[in-house]
Amino acid sequence: MKSLTKILFVSFSLIINSFAQNDDLSSSVALKMKVDKYVNSYVKSGDFSGCIAIKKGVSILYSNCFGEANKEFNIDNNFNTKFKIGSVSKQFTAIAILLLEERGLLKTNDALTKFYPEVVQLNKTTIEHLLTHQSGLIDIYEVKGFNSLSCKKSSSHELVKEILKKDLKFKSGESYSYSNGGYLILADIIEKVSKRSYEEFLRNELFEPLNMNATGHTNENEIINNLAYGYEPKGYSDFENTIHVNNQLFKGSGSIYSNLSDMFIWIDMLKNRSFLSPKSFEKFFNNYGNAYGYGISIYNFLDKQVFGHDGRVSGYIADYLHYVKDDVTILILGNVQTGVSDFLRRDLALLVFNRDYKTSAKTVLPAKTYEKPINSYVGSYSFGSNFVVHIENFNGVLHARANEGSYSELIPLEDNSLFSRVLYAKIKFEQNSLGEIEKMIWINNDGNEFIGYNQKI
Repeated sequence: MKSLTKILFVSFSLIINSFAQNDDLSSSVALKMKVDKYVNSYVKSGDFSGCIAIKKGVSILYSNCFGEANKEFNIDNNFNTKFKIGSVSKQFTAIAILLLEERGLLKTNDALTKFYPEVVQLNKTTIEHLLTHQSGLIDIYEVKGFNSLSCKKSSSHELVKEILKKDLKFKSGESYSYSNGGYLILADIIEKVSKRSYEEFLRNELFEPLNMNATGHTNENEIINNLAYGYEPKGYSDFENTIHVNNQLFKGSGSIYSNLSDMFIWIDMLKNRSFLSPKSFEKFFNNYGNAYGYGISIYNFLDKQVFGHDGRVSGYIADYLHYVKDDVTILILGNVQTGVSDFLRRDLALLVFNRDYKTSAKTVLPAKTYEKPINSYVGSYSFGSNFVVHIENFNGVLHARANEGSYSELIPLEDNSLFSRVLYAKIKFEQNSLGEIEKMIWINNDGNEFIGYNQKI
């Protein structure tokens, strides 16, 4: 396998050629200057650290790394740095399932009772329902006390049992609800059928055959060479060490780590459909509704067909989109868990295809204090029957948590809004005639607003 550095060197002349033949793409020098300036706006605001690469065909159009893989020892991110890729892991699980199907060990239309005969309610829930988030199984974050399970170093099998004993949220196949829990079950099925651990099966059957030597499943307490340390944002622009999470609980849904060159091997395999049979790839890339296939997002952006996925796991972000007809891939790997990958994914494409773009890096300065007494914000705000945002006061600092998810610090800004760097979104509150805070207005990073109502009022 060629190193990314060699690819960069060999590809240089091809880059110039490919640009000359495609008027929709900027020149190589101009592209580098524009991307560097754009990405650095988030680096300077403390909201991005990691590596970014843009590839067309076999040519690397752009690649650069920013920030530090380890802040304590001042070790910079570089092209060999590995990052946890969160939910991008789901497509590895999906390909493993299809590989097992090709070997006659399971079928994607198998009911889950074939593997869990004791759970009668799953007699009409299939593997395909899990792959396409149409099973009705709860997410891992919806398991009561999920955070305590992580602290207790519970096994993935314990969490599987908790998920399987819960009632379905809807009849399988009748709706869509994104579920990391469904992918944990898939990983468990892989282990049952292959009689190997999830890690071993992926290593032996996917990563080694593809020469993805920098990719693997994260085990507890394992030392992984060149793995960037993950950081959480703190305050307006600072960082803190990420809270420990039990990686076993993210098996199948978000437990993989990789680097730029390995991820390009993977994406090239998918675009060339070279690892599985045409029938398997037809299943993988089919849109089953909600712009989703088997562990892969499939939709149109800028009137162009794309596939890819985003990922977040404690301390890390990952994102890629492959533009099918243009044969362009934009890949982002980071080790500060903020919401900027949503902007990077969109704006780098706008930049590459010569569309208007601008940075959304935060510019409103932090306020010295909250607009109202801090405890007046504390409460639970309902955005619907299944989505509640909890606001809590931790030592004089407000934090938000959605359902059973992790907490995100809320920073007061001078425009009287609160800002979450983890989600890169703003929050505003409205009070009623009695002066009580009645509504939370969540302003998403795409500008859309959602209203939650204080459950105590």
